[in-house]
Amino acid sequence: MSSPACGQTTVADVDLFRKSFDAHWQRLKDSYPYFELYEVDWAAERADHRPRALAARNATEFAWEMARLISALPDAHVSFRPAISTIKGRWSKPDTKSALIGRRPFVVEWADGDAPKAPPAFADDPRAYPEILTVRGFPVGGAADILAAGPVGATVDIRLRWPDGTETDHALHLPKTSNLPPPAKHYGKKWLVTGRVGSVGYMRIRTFSPKSATLGPDGKMTTMLRAALRQLADTDGLIIDLQGNGGGLVSASDPFLGNLIRKRMSYAWGRSGGQKRVITPRSPCYRGKVVCLVNNRSASGGEWTARILRDAGRAIVVGERTAGAEAAVHTSKAPDGSIVRYGACPMAEPGVTPFQERGIQIDHKLPLTIEIARKHGVEKARQLVRRARMEKAVELIGADADVVEALLKLAAYEQ
Repeated sequence: MSSPACGQTTVADVDLFRKSFDAHWQRLKDSYPYFELYEVDWAAERADHRPRALAARNATEFAWEMARLISALPDAHVSFRPAISTIKGRWSKPDTKSALIGRRPFVVEWADGDAPKAPPAFADDPRAYPEILTVRGFPVGGAADILAAGPVGATVDIRLRWPDGTETDHALHLPKTSNLPPPAKHYGKKWLVTGRVGSVGYMRIRTFSPKSATLGPDGKMTTMLRAALRQLADTDGLIIDLQGNGGGLVSASDPFLGNLIRKRMSYAWGRSGGQKRVITPRSPCYRGKVVCLVNNRSASGGEWTARILRDAGRAIVVGERTAGAEAAVHTSKAPDGSIVRYGACPMAEPGVTPFQERGIQIDHKLPLTIEIARKHGVEKARQLVRRARMEKAVELIGADADVVEALLKLAAYEQ
């Protein structure tokens, strides 16, 4: 593994590294609730990573070591962003593409010059899709992207497992030109796709975050969701498509959910259960059947929406295991400008099963598996699985199967 120098550290730099490392570590120690769940010894992680972080030769090496520390928490809500001054012009991510399938990362497309020497049985197989076991020696889950990014021009050692179980080591080359940070994700009008086909209503909600959708005040998103629901009020059934919905603000989702439930719902939050999330029935209430579609990228508020409707007896959930990110997100900003985001308020409702890590309960499981992906190719496999989920939703609503094609066209998943 190599890392180009970006200037040598001074006494002031080392002091900044120390303060920044300690700030992030301490804030998570004080308020992150899932160390026991993930079996992470946070004190041991500090002892391991802090000496290397303080010995970093430059800001990019320090950020790299921070990424390693944060990657110890395999939580969909946990993320690390180096200081903008560190990223700008100095940081990149591999052009080799990976995909999370069955909650495990697989390489699905190699960048030019990065393809490894595969075992003989897979030398000419573009769909071998090896699993990524470690990045820089660290086991990975959802944290593969955090670990793989680093200083421009560096090499990243990874360990792969092929379909026959063979494990091989390989090196990825980070681009010599910075490709971070990525452009801010904004869906525009495409954050909400609605319509009807016959007696079936359809709502694809890609986010509950105004910053990645409406850019308006928080209430605007709820207003738009309610207006769409009113237009579908006379349908016999409603498909709420939450595939890929990574969540957002409860101030956007909860008032909308009030127009779908028939009884008050409440959940206790925080380690002591001192916070409350309350969803109150609102008029007019949608009366038809409801099916929620979810996938492994449905997280946080995207999971909660399906969970609340299922708890209320108002929806059947179809899809695959969700991300398992239940807690409200807090932000830690260190003196160097780096940012760690993490879930800080766990479920504490007596008698209510938390879904951190395990995901919400799925009534009809139709997962994208690596076997399907290898047989058809990733993109075709995704299309087939989405179709199967839509067919099941239509069946559960009791509509004719001939509406499926029009619903898939309405969904416009490729956009």
